[in-house]
Amino acid sequence: MLLESISWCPNLGVSQACKASADYEQLKEDDLYLDTASPPFQTYGEETRKSSSPNSQQNEVKSYAFPSASLEILRNNYTSKLGKVNGKRLHGLSSERAQHSPPLSTNDIIELAALNFIKSNANAIGELSALSHPYASAFLGEHVEDVQLLQDLLSCAEKVSNQQYVAAGRLLSLCHNPGFSKANVIKRLVYYFAEALRDKIARETGSFSAETMINRMNPIASASGLAAFHQKLPPNQVTQFAGIQELVDHVSSCKKVHIIDLEMRCGLQHVILMQALAARQESPLKSYKITAVVVSSSLMAEEAAGVRLRILAKSLNLSFSFNVIKLDDMMNLQKKRDCDEKIIVYASNALKFMIVNPNQLESLMGFIRNINPCVMLVCEPEGNVNSPVFVNRFVEALFYYGAYFDCVADCLKNAALDREFVEANLFSPSLRITVGAEGEERRSRIVGINVWRAFFAKFGMVEKELSSLALDHAKLSLKMFDCRDSCTLGLNGNSLIVQWKGTPICSLSAWRFHKIRV
Repeated sequence: MLLESISWCPNLGVSQACKASADYEQLKEDDLYLDTASPPFQTYGEETRKSSSPNSQQNEVKSYAFPSASLEILRNNYTSKLGKVNGKRLHGLSSERAQHSPPLSTNDIIELAALNFIKSNANAIGELSALSHPYASAFLGEHVEDVQLLQDLLSCAEKVSNQQYVAAGRLLSLCHNPGFSKANVIKRLVYYFAEALRDKIARETGSFSAETMINRMNPIASASGLAAFHQKLPPNQVTQFAGIQELVDHVSSCKKVHIIDLEMRCGLQHVILMQALAARQESPLKSYKITAVVVSSSLMAEEAAGVRLRILAKSLNLSFSFNVIKLDDMMNLQKKRDCDEKIIVYASNALKFMIVNPNQLESLMGFIRNINPCVMLVCEPEGNVNSPVFVNRFVEALFYYGAYFDCVADCLKNAALDREFVEANLFSPSLRITVGAEGEERRSRIVGINVWRAFFAKFGMVEKELSSLALDHAKLSLKMFDCRDSCTLGLNGNSLIVQWKGTPICSLSAWRFHKIRV
């Protein structure tokens, strides 16, 4: 039931209520499909990156997982945990203080809607309702309509899960209003989730057409929207600049550098990295080689990026080699390897496309182990949106995309066309596949760092600390944004976690292989 999946909200603090459903030390073949709970992370402070003592108070510890568990867990914590919004509790709060609290985030509103949905459906007599709290109106303000709309969306998802398609269709007519796509952030989120539910119903009733998934993008809008997405959203910039600095640290004195880049896309990271390496005075760089491995994007996009990088390399007087290959051709790289090269594997938002094909993913990892790079840098979405159970996945996706829609709304508030492009052409297709598709059709999967940590351990990979310079670059890049206070940097183990208003967005981690004793 959907009620059982709405068991813990990211900001409600019920961090000890649920246990992980997978053993991270003994990852099974299907563990990439399990719901898992992440342990707390350490907020990356201004003066220290990591405490040497587990009991140190220098770093704030937060829990951020959204595990799926029983409704009873929420009931037991309902009264004490319900009112926590942005670190403040509704209980014992005067109406005057409530009126001066920070504005509700998108996920705050989703939480209130989810809790009210649970109460109204679970017949929890005597328990506190989010909307019946005496000071709730001071927090909700103009959001009462949005909360009701989200409740309709949750009801619709539950009816879809119960195959009550006629009843679900009636609710969809309330949620899939074309006018919502240009309204406030909650209505836009509801609109795109309703679109995904419509796809789900069409698939299950045999009326789905893949043509409905095709978006006709305006080339001009595409260029502007993609640039805005990569340059104006703090999570993207933080992980990119921290990642580039981490790469520089590993090849700072190398004369031959070979980067195997999974899903390179536009190649902006190489522009910055090439300029940094070409500018060094000591131990000048002799050659810079890129092997762009296509996982889900098109060969054409990668080749176009290669043309631009060749022009840049010529202007820097840099010996440059660029090749584009398909994933299946990676094994041939072993035969062409230059022993003097320093090899790095860079995987940014690539592995999530391979979870659907475990054999392919394991083959890739076996190949990477054989070439034994000095480091493998991984940047992936940070979430738990991979449950095979539809209702669990729906709720987790609602919070994950809720945070991202909130981020885009704040950061692109003065660029409506770019925001519309990002939501309609970047978020919507991914969301529709995540919610509306099942099995192999669900090509993109989002799992957390603990799942990757367990998976990498199978291949003898160990997580290494990100350099202090890389973490400093993360902080410096965040300071460039007006909305920086909404973005939190933290450490889960040695991995950098980027949160938006308390919800994890993405992670950056560095890996190497155990040295093999001869």
